[in-house]
Amino acid sequence: MQDACPTSKNGDDEMRHLAPAFALGALHRGKQIEQFLGGIERDGWRGLRWTAVSPGRGGVTVYLSEVEDIGTDTFRDVTEFPPLDPEDEGWGKEIGTVASPEEALHLAERELGADPAHWVNQGIVCDEYHDFRAAVGIGRSASP
Repeated sequence: MQDACPTSKNGDDEMRHLAPAFALGALHRGKQIEQFLGGIERDGWRGLRWTAVSPGRGGVTVYLSEVEDIGTDTFRDVTEFPPLDPEDEGWGKEIGTVASPEEALHLAERELGADPAHWVNQGIVCDEYHDFRAAVGIGRSASP
């Protein structure tokens, strides 16, 4: 399987994350932002959690995806991983829709434990997953 996730142009983690003002700015411009929330285990299955905040006509919606960790060194597109719960929608559970980007970020922080300093642009959550794999020793190490 080929990885469809774009990679950040800059390998520096500090540059990958959006400052809170930039995260809000992206949402105000109609752009989705995302955050990798880490690994989980459910019923003996290893999985991952990530959230997306997506502006739309009806407000700004916060989604939570809990997916099986089927990634490899060359396939890390978490958006293509199957849900941990087969009853879940293919794209994640809707946590809520609110009127403003500010309210959406507060909702994600309150309900999902999102970190205000770790939002990334759409698609970059795959890089966050890659870093997670390296940190927990899954797959090849990033350093020689």
